[in-house]
Formats: sequence, C-alpha cells, structure tokens
Amino acid sequence: MEQRLAIPYIQAARGIAVVLVMLFHTSQLATKYYPINFLGVNSMDRSGGYAYFFVLTGFLMVTIYRRHFGNIQMWKTFIIKRLVRIYPIYWLVNAAVIPIYFLAPSFGNGYETKSLEIVTSLLLLPYSQVPILGVAWSLVYIMFFYLIFSLLFVLSKKTMLTLFTLWLLIVGLHSMGWIKLVDSVLIRFLFDAMHLEFVLGMLIAYAVTRLKAGSGLWLAAGMLVFPAVWVARFMDPGFGYSNMLYTVGSSLVLLGIGSLRIAAPTWLKPLQFLGDASYSILLTSLAFLSISLKLTKALHLSNWFGPTLTTSLCFATALTMCCVFYYYIEKPLIKRLKSITAAKGTGSLVQQRTEAR
Repeated sequence: MEQRLAIPYIQAARGIAVVLVMLFHTSQLATKYYPINFLGVNSMDRSGGYAYFFVLTGFLMVTIYRRHFGNIQMWKTFIIKRLVRIYPIYWLVNAAVIPIYFLAPSFGNGYETKSLEIVTSLLLLPYSQVPILGVAWSLVYIMFFYLIFSLLFVLSKKTMLTLFTLWLLIVGLHSMGWIKLVDSVLIRFLFDAMHLEFVLGMLIAYAVTRLKAGSGLWLAAGMLVFPAVWVARFMDPGFGYSNMLYTVGSSLVLLGIGSLRIAAPTWLKPLQFLGDASYSILLTSLAFLSISLKLTKALHLSNWFGPTLTTSLCFATALTMCCVFYYYIEKPLIKRLKSITAAKGTGSLVQQRTEAR
C-alpha cells in the first residue's frame, strides 16, 4: 500500500465516521429539548463510527510501526507519542467539564464529583462507571490497546504470537458463551469482544500489502454496509448483529482504501480536515451541542424554524465550534508538546553520545 496516497482517504473516512457519531449524539440529545426523532436514529445505540475508529487504530499502528517490531528502544518513543496525543487535550476538556458537576450536580448521574471516579476517568482506567466525559469510554479501550501493542517492541514475535493467540482464543470462546469467566469489571474488560476490532485492523494492515490496485468496489461495499444496518435497526430495533456488521463494513472500507493507487481528489479536503479534527470533535461535541440546544430552547427558535431545522442549526454550530477548538487549541498544543518531547529526546541522545565518548 502506498501510505502517502492512502492517508487522505483514511482521514476523509475518519471525518465521515466522526460526523456520523456526532449526528447520532445530536439525535439522542435533541429529544431532551424538543419532541423530535432527529433523522429517525435516536433509539439506535451506535452509528458504526466507533467500530471504524477501533479497526482503523489497529490498522494504523501496524502500518506505521511494524518495521520497528522487536526494537526495544522504540517502546519509550511509542508510549510518549501516544500519551501526548491522548491525555493533554482530554485533561483540558475535563478541566472545563468536571467543575460544572460540582456547581450543578443535577447535570450528572451522581458520581461525577467522587474522587475515585474522577481519578479513574482522568487516567482512562477500566471501571464500573463510564468516564465522566461519557464519550471517553472508547479511549479506555484505545489506551489498553496501545499498552498491549507496545509489547511488540519488547517481546519476540513468537512470544507475542502466543500471547495474542491465547488472549483472542479466550475472548472468542467467552463471546460465544462456551466458557465462563469470573464476573468482575476488569475481567469483563480484558476479554471484551471489542478488542477483536483492533486485532482485525492489524490483520488488514498486513493484508493490504498484498493487494493489487483495486477499483474501489470494496470501499463502496463497506460504505453501503452502514446505511443498510441503520435501515435494519430502524425496521427492527432488536436487530442484534449491528456491531458485527459495522466491523465488517469498516474492514471493507480499509481494504478498499488500501487497494487505491490514485491521489485523493481536492473535494475530499473538507472531509480530511474533519478527520484531522476528529479527536476534538469526539471530545467536545456533546458539550457544544448541549450549549447550542439550551440557547435555542431559551430563545424559542423552534417556534420560528421548527424543531428539525433548529436541531440542524445546533448541529452545524456545534460542529463549527469543535473545528475552532481543534484549529486554535488542539493543533497548536499538540505541535508544541511534540516539539518539547522531540527536543528532550534529542538532548538525551546527545548526552548519551557525550558520555560514550
């Protein structure tokens, strides 16, 4: 796969995925303010965006780092990069959100001001409650995957293959109900079937290296899976295969992207920008949506434009604010942190060489 050619398509698909997640959040949140089922999807648990993010995470990690497997010196570099990418912005958003629950406890579920819940949330540790910033539940899985993935730098391929096989075997048998494990928060998390999505992404990263240039049929097929599942869920709310099909659709999308050998068209740039801003959108969209909906409710805008158009306006406003947050806060902050860590890394290297002399 030509990584340089694939990145714009990957980012565009990421942009679409995060917008889908935000649309579903908008639909679910709008029901608290207006008698509306925005887009008819507020009763659906997920849009498939998170499944794509999980599969994509495994795909990207292998694509970027596989040539470094077995290089123990890469472990520290990898961990630092992942920590810098995830925690600073996450903590910044929490610093704005958590005090609100102390000022207005009725906004939360009652646990947001407890010290243990705050610590586990800020550290993204598995716990009986979802993180205080609810959308961060996915980050708990992602950080665990990063930790497991980092072992590829320090352990031999044979050892990692044995550990992965054993772990995935237990996950698979437990998911199918063939074995029963101790019922605890940590055990349920360690052997949750969602971890399979990351591993599937890793396998796809290896598969695309053997693909010939494609026509984009896999990409089209993967994209069609998502609306097909939405229709199935709309017609039958009890439809039980949605997440599995979302994972299949995500896999087909990445296989399709991996088979493309053409430069991305310029009209994809807005979607690429949304892909770049996806982390900010994920973390801040609910807050901006809540503020927008509260304002429109207070101003009685639905009396003038109706609930559907008002909700659409709130979505557009919140998405714009998320992008502003990314451009003026996340992007420069991450750039600054990367320069600091790079400078420290260079300084340590110079010191080591000096001591060696």
